[in-house]
Amino acid sequence: MRRSFVLKEIIMARQKQPCKNHPDRLTSRRCYYCKQPICSACQHHFEHHIFCGKRCYYRWKIQQVAQKLKPGANFQKWAFVGGILVLFVAFFLYFNHQLQQIRHQLKRTANVSVQHVDSTWFVLDSTLFKAEGRLSFKIQGQGRAAVSLWQNGRLIAMKTNDASHNAFVNIPLHFGENRFVLWQHWPDGRTVLLDSIHVQWTSARLKFLMRPVFYVPLQEKKLALTFDAGSTDRGSLKILQILRQKRVACTMFVTGQFIRHYPQVIRQMVWNGIEIGNHTFSHPHLTTYAQNNLHKTLPGVNALLLREQLQRTDSLFYSVTKRHLAPLWRAPFGEYNRTILQWAAESGYKLVGWSQKCDALDWVADSTEKWYRTPEQILDHFLRLESEKGLEGKIILMHLGTDRSKDFPYTILPALIDSLRQRGYQFCTVSALINAKARQSGHKRRIVREGR
Repeated sequence: MRRSFVLKEIIMARQKQPCKNHPDRLTSRRCYYCKQPICSACQHHFEHHIFCGKRCYYRWKIQQVAQKLKPGANFQKWAFVGGILVLFVAFFLYFNHQLQQIRHQLKRTANVSVQHVDSTWFVLDSTLFKAEGRLSFKIQGQGRAAVSLWQNGRLIAMKTNDASHNAFVNIPLHFGENRFVLWQHWPDGRTVLLDSIHVQWTSARLKFLMRPVFYVPLQEKKLALTFDAGSTDRGSLKILQILRQKRVACTMFVTGQFIRHYPQVIRQMVWNGIEIGNHTFSHPHLTTYAQNNLHKTLPGVNALLLREQLQRTDSLFYSVTKRHLAPLWRAPFGEYNRTILQWAAESGYKLVGWSQKCDALDWVADSTEKWYRTPEQILDHFLRLESEKGLEGKIILMHLGTDRSKDFPYTILPALIDSLRQRGYQFCTVSALINAKARQSGHKRRIVREGR
């Protein structure tokens, strides 16, 4: 009797049933605690078991702990551990409440809040609105002495006139610590320290821009189709024609060299209403990843170089279209680190990558390489990925041009678009994807503008 009951349970477990969260998907896997059917997108792995979420996992864990607390166990030890946990939770809730009150007070202040720590140390926090992050100094000099201003060990400006007042106006602040030192230089060679000021500059806007986007967790069936445009336009007009006929909203990242060589393609993108982001001017390597698989900043790569790469591309785009690029950028070769993210954020750009396994690998032109995919393999890859894990909130990477002489990847675009739409998906720009997450979270203001 017991054996037949076990066999019946096994047969029932193997039968596929609709997922508790996605009724359109059939699955044979079940939550270890509540026994509800869950598809691959809803599965969470904890301690070699599958759960439908953290709630069921915590309930199962509590159940396991309760079973261990049998009569005769060392209750004194467990009481001590429980008391420590209660104190920890109490302290955490208290400090979290204090932090929320501080944040609420900051949001009620004006554009920038200034905290005067001591005579030479200031903390500036831009909490709600965009702040320029600039500082001006007015120094009363003596005689014919010159005054120099240094920021983080680098000479910023020097006043050598005979005026009694020397003004350093609109000095840009770097994100984080800024150490300003003022020196007075006399004609006889003497140098006198006038003052030193430390400014800690933080900004909610810069913190948001420094967070890269690879995937946006959404409950809706929305995804972003993105294209990188670098060195060639082979197949680009055909891709734009397909996107226009299918009425697909997407985001493209263009280099300055592509804009210079193919301005007619850029104008066609704008005419089609495509969101266009920055892909730097010359597509340079920014880190040592190609050398040692480490994302350390390459020698010679600094804030000035990256700012020039981004601003030069935007200026060239403006000269062709009379509008600016969207405040989004994609790092060449996917090379970046926290410092590079900060430099780009200070220029007003947010990094957009691509989701895991969502690189079409259409840039591989040599058919003998193991990464090479035919158009049919690219189509099969994304449809299989959708069936297994779903594409909600995912960012797909493809390329606008190709170096292939045959097997052009863009030939499967109509089939890919139609297949995903039949499965209920909606194509949107990266900005729309981010804003959809903001609306889902209850925020009323737009986080990313679709252009400037």
